[in-house]
Amino acid sequence: MKKSIYIVFLLFVFTGFGVSAQQYSITSQYLTNGLIINPAYAGSRGAMSTNAAYRQQWLRIHGAPQFQNLTLHSPINNKERVALGFMVNRLSYAITNSTAVNAFYAYSVPLWKGRLSFGMKAGVEFNNVNYDDVKGVDPGDELFQGKASYTLPNFGAGAYYYSDILFAGLSIPSLLSFRHSAEDEYKVFYDYRFEKIFFTAGGLITVSPFFKIKPSILVRYAVADPVEADLNINFIIGDLISLGGSYRLAEKAVVALVDLQVTPQLRIGYSFDYQTGHLNDYTSGTHEISLRYEFEFKVSAASPRYF
Repeated sequence: MKKSIYIVFLLFVFTGFGVSAQQYSITSQYLTNGLIINPAYAGSRGAMSTNAAYRQQWLRIHGAPQFQNLTLHSPINNKERVALGFMVNRLSYAITNSTAVNAFYAYSVPLWKGRLSFGMKAGVEFNNVNYDDVKGVDPGDELFQGKASYTLPNFGAGAYYYSDILFAGLSIPSLLSFRHSAEDEYKVFYDYRFEKIFFTAGGLITVSPFFKIKPSILVRYAVADPVEADLNINFIIGDLISLGGSYRLAEKAVVALVDLQVTPQLRIGYSFDYQTGHLNDYTSGTHEISLRYEFEFKVSAASPRYF
């Protein structure tokens, strides 16, 4: 059975001989680090903020995705109008390793009781495929020998509104797609049908100064793909601990989340994904952990930012 699961991942890899967009790892903690899905999130924390995350997906499945992420973003003036950011992602699955480096620029203005931000992203993705790791039926098959490397540029854009009680964002993290030809060459192109559009929104319900509820939703859509959605709810206790859960419709996964505000500047998050669909027979779940540190006391326990 393990061999059949490995073949599934190989099929996923070799769909690159057709058309593909920049690869995304589904992360369960995008509410802690919105820069992963929206360039306009840069600077929204009001302080220099760094976040590191590690995700091990679908334990017990050989070749399942692993995802590491490091981000840094900050407003660069007192009025918080201009912000810059930087992100490095590493995604590995089956015989493929991908590293993406991105830079961000965002500009925000006051609007109503919050701020409206517009952001852009530019970067490159370095991909390596090691065909020698494929255990095929015929060890001498030239199709499964050697290595391939390619570098792909990409751009993204987004808008993000946030206040003390609600947030909403719309973004296209990657505007370009790439095509893998039969000559083993990669060509970048643009086609609106492959644009993955991200929409997220949520709010804060204050039950009491000690207890708050934060519901939210994330929708991912492309003309060429089915609609994907996450339904989320978090319960915030004393502004120190957050307990919550999500249901990921497309993957059919239930997610448990816990966040601990260790200090006014340091936040630790953990999530566990449990598959309720056909993958449940082959995996013991997905683990993800993240650390967020903010370098200024401007983000304090007395006046926390929930979005």
